[in-house]
Amino acid sequence: MDIERFTQILLVILDCVITFFFSIIFTLTVLLVVLRYVFNTAIIGGNEAMEYLFIYTTAIGAAVALGRRNHIKITYFVDKLPAMARKVIDVFDLVLIGFLNGVMIWYGIPWIHSVGSFKSPVLRIPNMIVQASIPIGCSLVILCCLCLIVTETIRGRERGSK
Repeated sequence: MDIERFTQILLVILDCVITFFFSIIFTLTVLLVVLRYVFNTAIIGGNEAMEYLFIYTTAIGAAVALGRRNHIKITYFVDKLPAMARKVIDVFDLVLIGFLNGVMIWYGIPWIHSVGSFKSPVLRIPNMIVQASIPIGCSLVILCCLCLIVTETIRGRERGSK
């Protein structure tokens, strides 16, 4: 399996996870509104569960946005450069993004170990489950960065050999 196919499969799987989480968020939102305004009751922990799912969708969504190159960037000056310089800057951009996410993992894991044992107020689940979204999301971003770097490098070699 080539790297581009692997990247596409990874992004489809992550899209499915995000869609599943958003469908739960949507269902909980509708259910909580109906229960509150029609039946004057609520689901205990519903709002907290929605917050936690939203945190995970954001972390996973960052990887998907990067993998599709849909992340926010200003390319005015880079677009004026020659093709080879643009490619070098694109790879450097991905290396920098991967590095910053690696730093977040490096500092995030000890932080999770120090404060993650506390339980959430309503659902009573360990906070480390929610805080794990940081290293999970950052790891996925690094994986997408590596896939894109390899893809850019292979494309550069193929164009150079033609």
